[in-house]
Amino acid sequence: MNQNKLIFNFQKRLNNLMLILCACALVIGFLVTNEKSESDTPTIKIEPYQVARLEDGSKEYFFDLSSFDSHYSGFMFYTSHQFVKAYNSGREIYSFTKTGGILGSTPGSAYNFISVNEKMLNVAIIIKPVYECVQDQVPTFYVGNAYQMYDNLLRNSLPKFCASLLIVIFSFIILIYYAFMNKRLNLGRELVHLAYFALFIGTWTLNETDVSVLLFDNKIFDSVIPYLCLMMVIAPFVLFFDGYLGINGKIVKRIIVIASMVEFVVFTALHLLKILEYRETLVYMQILILAAAIYVVSAIAIQLYHRDFSRQTKICATGVLLFTISIIIDVRNYYSEVGDSDKMGRYMFLIFVSLLAWDLIKGTNEIIEKGRHVKQLEIFALTDTMTGLYNRNAFESHVEAEKKLDGIIAVVADANGLKACNDTYGHEAGDEYITLVAEIFNSVFGRYGTCYRTGGDEFCCIIPANKAVNMERLKKLFMTKIYTANHEGGYQYKIGVAIGTAMFDEKLDEDFRALVKRADASMYENKKACKSC
Repeated sequence: MNQNKLIFNFQKRLNNLMLILCACALVIGFLVTNEKSESDTPTIKIEPYQVARLEDGSKEYFFDLSSFDSHYSGFMFYTSHQFVKAYNSGREIYSFTKTGGILGSTPGSAYNFISVNEKMLNVAIIIKPVYECVQDQVPTFYVGNAYQMYDNLLRNSLPKFCASLLIVIFSFIILIYYAFMNKRLNLGRELVHLAYFALFIGTWTLNETDVSVLLFDNKIFDSVIPYLCLMMVIAPFVLFFDGYLGINGKIVKRIIVIASMVEFVVFTALHLLKILEYRETLVYMQILILAAAIYVVSAIAIQLYHRDFSRQTKICATGVLLFTISIIIDVRNYYSEVGDSDKMGRYMFLIFVSLLAWDLIKGTNEIIEKGRHVKQLEIFALTDTMTGLYNRNAFESHVEAEKKLDGIIAVVADANGLKACNDTYGHEAGDEYITLVAEIFNSVFGRYGTCYRTGGDEFCCIIPANKAVNMERLKKLFMTKIYTANHEGGYQYKIGVAIGTAMFDEKLDEDFRALVKRADASMYENKKACKSC
């Protein structure tokens, strides 16, 4: 009881911490974006008076600065995977050409700030694309106070940076929570998949912010980290939603996860060998991400179509709606702004991750609360005292509660010759017979599902859809243990058990009871075969 109370209090504090972090992010965003700049020098968009295309694929932009006074001390523009050089009167005044070396041939993304003064009347800027896929990018040029432009970019991007940083922090909080609570609560792997999913998304969006571009001059971040995150996010994304929603799309899930692993190995090898670098393979990464997204969205749509309005489905549907709204806004900004055009996406994702983590932890809290109040009652009401298995009441409760039937397997077993054993050797021997069959049945099938004693000598195991089992192997293992018990146990009687199995088929089974009835029919066929032998 004290341990449950401790766990409950820990989870309550964790929820409060997450709420506080979200509130801090919103407050920082509000304060930073509403702060006014004290400088009076306006930032002006400037167009080149001439553009020349050079033989090596570069473009040279010429600017007339004769109309700007000493207040205009800086020239600013954003480039992505492009080399930059600037000249005044034939003299080089700026260069951005340092690459990542073995990690990549690109200088990455950057806001280029070029110091100018009133004596510089003409400035020429040469921009050379590293990859063909970026050669059509046209920078937007600004002139103004250098410090003010830098400060405005930093201040406007800080809320996005904080939101992305919170996503990363949440991922570590979830991992720490899982590490401390897994052994006590037997938590599902969905929590780990969510943590890695959030970690990769958070790291990627963190790298995309103007704060990162301005403060961290690290070619690894620009050339490697974003693309690694995009490739590594696919597997935890699919695995999390597959488990969280109970999709159980084994074939499609495996194809996507294996494809993401192959993509990671192949693209990394091509990048390091300088055959095709990450930026040049970005479209293929995006295609696989799109396939994973279609898989999850389709599963949500199917569940909604079948009127499965579970809490998990509602949360995921809400997340998809939020992302759809943010994508529409961000796509519009992408074509109208330079740099980080993500205005809504990371905030929506932060809300979504918070909802998912809250739901998973809330589910754990519900289990703890339920255990604190009714654990002893359930032990007496739902457990068969002779065998230790769940009893008929528990089985009926399972039948009523089970909603998702696709992939469920029912295994039924019936002890042969129990009446003869009771009549010949007494009821104590009969009880021993039942207990022995229950132990063998539970040792084989109980590892994969929940075992019940549904009658005097009748047993049933319900194996959920997310368990991968080889039923023929398990049946052979079960019969082998029965054979071993007969030959090595030294019992007065001979143990005999008939067994039958069935997997839910919507064409054959109207409901859960129909599934069990088919398993019963299979068991009776096995019983007849045993008698004929």
